[in-house]
Amino acid sequence: MRRDRTAVLHFAAQVARSLAGFGTTLLAARYFGAAGLGVYSQVLALLFWLKLPSNSIKTAVSKRMSETEDVTGHFSAGLVVALGYGLLVGAVVFLFESYVDSYLNADAAHLLVFLLAANMVFDHVKSGFVGRKRVAVSGWLGTAEQILRLASQLAFVLGGAMVIGLVTGHLASLTVFGLIGLVLLRRHLTIPDLGDFDDLRRYAQYSWLGNLQGLALTWMDILVLGLFVGDSQVGIYQASWTLASFLALTSKSIGTTLFPELSDLGTDERYDRARSLVGDGLLFAGVFLIPGAFGALVIGDRILEVYSSEFAAGATVLVILIAARTVHAFGSQFVNTLNGLDYPEIAFRVNAAFFATNISLNFLLVYLIGWYGAAFATLASTTVYLAVSWYELRGEVGAIDVPLVEIGYEIVASVAMAAVVRSTLPFLPRNVFATVAAVFLGAAVYGAIILVLSTKIRAKVLTLVGT
Repeated sequence: MRRDRTAVLHFAAQVARSLAGFGTTLLAARYFGAAGLGVYSQVLALLFWLKLPSNSIKTAVSKRMSETEDVTGHFSAGLVVALGYGLLVGAVVFLFESYVDSYLNADAAHLLVFLLAANMVFDHVKSGFVGRKRVAVSGWLGTAEQILRLASQLAFVLGGAMVIGLVTGHLASLTVFGLIGLVLLRRHLTIPDLGDFDDLRRYAQYSWLGNLQGLALTWMDILVLGLFVGDSQVGIYQASWTLASFLALTSKSIGTTLFPELSDLGTDERYDRARSLVGDGLLFAGVFLIPGAFGALVIGDRILEVYSSEFAAGATVLVILIAARTVHAFGSQFVNTLNGLDYPEIAFRVNAAFFATNISLNFLLVYLIGWYGAAFATLASTTVYLAVSWYELRGEVGAIDVPLVEIGYEIVASVAMAAVVRSTLPFLPRNVFATVAAVFLGAAVYGAIILVLSTKIRAKVLTLVGT
């Protein structure tokens, strides 16, 4: 019950955070158009690729801190390594500042360095809370940062900073909440010893590819698209990806919540209980993604028009990306379990298969068919990710009880929802309010049908509301 409520609290935090993130995307799209959003997206893509090595350290920090209730030096050790790496990368970026500005189509290289440092500190603060099994706190800290980011970006943009204002506002919010997080975790700011660094190294040597996988999933498309297509298509693609990612929040919250518990089970080799947790995760992994894909088939163009009319061109891309996110959500439950049970070397192989597929197909298909190639590359590589992760986990812990009947109910409810929404479209004007009404209608129809069909989902909902 505690785990369920933690997942719900984390999910609620992620929803609020995503709504604030949507506000940022809407601000950029409305104020600067798809091209301006494309420039900001490329800044973020470069940021996340530059900070890649620190991602493996933050994952190792969460893992090592979750293994004991005692205060250790792992948090401080990870922070030292991340900041040392940040200084090194910052020097390189300053050295090649003109080339970086040329790729970004903006004078943003100097801000990128400070954004990198602030982002790494904030990431490590959140990983510290996850390691302490305070997952909801981590989620709400991220939400507060996103809300302040939107407010800061709005202030800088309206103050005349233009697209650079989006970057400056981002930097300001990360700095504020990174410092707040360090204050809250001050008892973990100890002097680390060599053993703490070695513990992180032993886990990070495998987990770095898992972070590379997540980075490739989110930002490889944008990085490659920036080389082959214009800023406008990059902006539309990023808006579509943002919507698809919003639907994946349930799966992400479940995975984050289960990780420290799986870590405990892995220590005792209680694989029967671990398989049960995986089944619960799979039950809810597609609960929003599956209806989201069917909904996008019907009103995807209308939803994208919320940004502006030029974004409707990404309707087909949106459907493909939601499908890719759905496949990845199921695969991520398997990989999260492998990591939690302390099989980082196996998760490494899974992520290697994904990354090799993703990067090769991105360059090939984007070159051949443009932005549709990026979307199909993501779908193909997530399919490989799901297949390989299921095979590897099954080999280690035994057969996984996949809730096929419940997933089937989700598909049936989604089809019925899409049919109802489609039948109402001729009577709805083409504006934002009508689109929102269609979304709420679809959600109501889907929710009612799935609660009638699925006893497991109905029981879980009743438990969470305290009935």
